[in-house]
Amino acid sequence: MNHLNIAILGDTHGHLTLAYRVLKRWQEEEAQRIDLILQVGDFGAFPPPYRLDKATKRFAKSDPDELGFTAYFHGEPEAEEILDPGASEHRRIDADMIFIRGNHEDFSYLCELEGTDEGPVPVDAFGRIHYLKSGVPFTYEKSGHSLRIAGLGGIADEDGNPVKTDGGECYTKQDIKRLLALKERLDVFLSHEPPLDAAVAIHPKYAGAGSPAVREFIQNFQPAYHFCGHYHEEGQEISFCPTTKSYHLNAVGFWRPHRLNRGCIGILQWQGDHALGMTFLDASWLKEYTKSTYRYL
Repeated sequence: MNHLNIAILGDTHGHLTLAYRVLKRWQEEEAQRIDLILQVGDFGAFPPPYRLDKATKRFAKSDPDELGFTAYFHGEPEAEEILDPGASEHRRIDADMIFIRGNHEDFSYLCELEGTDEGPVPVDAFGRIHYLKSGVPFTYEKSGHSLRIAGLGGIADEDGNPVKTDGGECYTKQDIKRLLALKERLDVFLSHEPPLDAAVAIHPKYAGAGSPAVREFIQNFQPAYHFCGHYHEEGQEISFCPTTKSYHLNAVGFWRPHRLNRGCIGILQWQGDHALGMTFLDASWLKEYTKSTYRYL
């Protein structure tokens, strides 16, 4: 293979096994491998003992997969058959996953991981899922290909601003300071919240919504690609800067039990130091994946 396949996931909210099962099927159908997985926040990082926010607690009552991170945190069989290097080829995914924070996570847990600026920090029992602190860049390299990645997790406060101190759903002034101190242009910029005013492309009801900091960063630093989530609407391009391709991704899950949310997974193809393009996963076989069947496919 002369290029990398990088999977982009929208808000997972704990639905990790669903995402992995779909990506494994993509590998089989396309006879290609996923090399890296990037996720845009609302990952669902709630390890036991559970410190759940109200929304997650409410959804978890009817959808236990909201707490799906537990299996990966502890290395339970559900996760072992996917991430363990010795697992059967039938289920195994060899790609690492990198995620940023959203506004529905265990923030106390994530804050404990933020003591280093050295890059992504592993959070699972297999060392395959990594948390990326806001404003901390890292370069992914494989087989002569490379891309530089950084993110801004969380959301703005109700006035559209960063907050002074960490500990919750909002990004901080220090997060912004680290981001604006970056010297090299990014190939991929991840944010949880879409840019201010760009979100109206998703739906008119989002007029005036979005993150001023994300918009400012894209305008001034012009990353090649930008991916975000948060609004749980059909995935689509929301580019507003001519030098940056910007995409919003849907939540990974089933708002309708019989159909995977449209535009919740993308595939970015990368060759050398540049992109070949990004497409949303939209194959006919996705119709087989429903809330009641996906674990058996």
